[in-house]
Amino acid sequence: MKSGKGYIIASFALQMIVIPVVLTFGLILMSGFPGYLSKMLSNSKYGEDTFKLIYILIALFLPLLAGGIIGFIFSRRYGGKPESAKARYLTPLLPILYALVFTALAVIFSKGNHNSGWWGIYTVKNPFLFLFSVGLALSGLPYLIPIAEICGYSGFLAGILLDERIGKTAIQGQTARNLKIGFAALFAAFMILTVADSREIIQNGVIELQYGKSTIGKELMEFDLVKVAPFKENNGIAKLDGTASLQFTSFDEMPRLDGATAAYPVYSAFVQAVYKGLGDYYQANKNSSEKEMFLAFVSSKEYPLNIVQCSKTSEAYENLINGQTDIIFVAEPSKAQNERIKAKGDAFVLTPIGSEAFVFFTNRRNPVDKLTVRQIQDIYTGKITNWKEVGGEDRNILPYQRPEDSGSQTIMQNKVMKDIPMMKPTKVSFAGGMGEVIRQVASYKNAKNSIGYSFMYYSSSMMKNNQIKYISVDGIKPTPETVRSKKYPFTVPVYAVTLKSNTNKNIPRLVEWILSSEGQSLVEKTGYVPVK
Repeated sequence: MKSGKGYIIASFALQMIVIPVVLTFGLILMSGFPGYLSKMLSNSKYGEDTFKLIYILIALFLPLLAGGIIGFIFSRRYGGKPESAKARYLTPLLPILYALVFTALAVIFSKGNHNSGWWGIYTVKNPFLFLFSVGLALSGLPYLIPIAEICGYSGFLAGILLDERIGKTAIQGQTARNLKIGFAALFAAFMILTVADSREIIQNGVIELQYGKSTIGKELMEFDLVKVAPFKENNGIAKLDGTASLQFTSFDEMPRLDGATAAYPVYSAFVQAVYKGLGDYYQANKNSSEKEMFLAFVSSKEYPLNIVQCSKTSEAYENLINGQTDIIFVAEPSKAQNERIKAKGDAFVLTPIGSEAFVFFTNRRNPVDKLTVRQIQDIYTGKITNWKEVGGEDRNILPYQRPEDSGSQTIMQNKVMKDIPMMKPTKVSFAGGMGEVIRQVASYKNAKNSIGYSFMYYSSSMMKNNQIKYISVDGIKPTPETVRSKKYPFTVPVYAVTLKSNTNKNIPRLVEWILSSEGQSLVEKTGYVPVK
């Protein structure tokens, strides 16, 4: 029986030395390809994510092909093959397993960060792969290193198996079958790791191929509420011409406030006008490094800096229900929120303080500029799935949604869908914040295909995004005039919401002041339509 010692040594040398050298030369030969590809894509509807996806496909198939050719030639020409299944098949399996273990460790412990030291350890495990690894890292493509290496090793074994199948020289028996099954399992595990590590790149690339590249960058995120916090310099919030007729000088007098992101600028203006004692405290401590002054009146946990905060609609309702705040400025409560307060034996008191438009928008490049209420309902139930069904291009519609109990999702369900069940959002069509919805529709890969919803004040005055356009509903555009006249079908109130059980006498005093000419002037100066 042939021991195959030379076969084992030659196999290891080809996989651990020759294949890395071939990969390195291949990378050198392709050094000009990124520039060519970038130039080609710049003149098309595809962009950076398509570029990354193409490189993943190249890293999968070219090393697999190169390794396959090397393995096939080696198997065809080598004359002293061992007759033992372990010697013949386990030998080329070991480099695959070796690289796969290091890949798994790097993926798990780096947590998606390709600049992690774990990938540095991966790079130096095989000195013959070092130049290849450095070249990819410097090119901004470090995630391709394990893909190319393991595909090269796997291709080598696949080439051997292909030659033996063609020449009918494969070793038979259970051991040989088990080793071949083991190879298939290792390669499947590698593909799973590849998808897991590059999931976002693959997903974005596929979306971009389907819908086209983004229109603007990703820098647009949620609005920074610190910019419009009360008492802070240059906050730009609405101000009275004189001193407010209502003044709270003691912290104990001041109702605790919370609310929605879109309502924050208006109740920030109320606070700056009325909460005199809080303003004095801020001025006396604004340079303190021991207090949460930067987070003051937005998300501070320190008293009295937390008398005013902005937790967004869902959490603001929870804070009100749990007695952690006194007044919240939000859209109407959801069914679930109403059920939770009823379960406590209490009730919400809703006082309208202004009006707002609940708007639908698309990317400005989308030719569709009007929809009926029925068409919107059909889009969000999944009956209408293509823009050509509503007069647009032949493109799939991607309808974005917000989380349950958020203000905009509640309005969508109560006022627009009117209890018609909405289709469940996918991971792609779900957006956590209102700014995220706007950013996705304005700049996501599927810009021309998406539709989203929000409140007009937030999307026009706070985010100020010029990449979206409002959709006319039943022929009426959302404007301050159509909101004031209530012609726009989704004109909705902004409420000051309190609890029926709360007997704090300063709560009705503040609400009454908000409804006075002074409070309503701040509502209007902020950009909302006043109720009076």
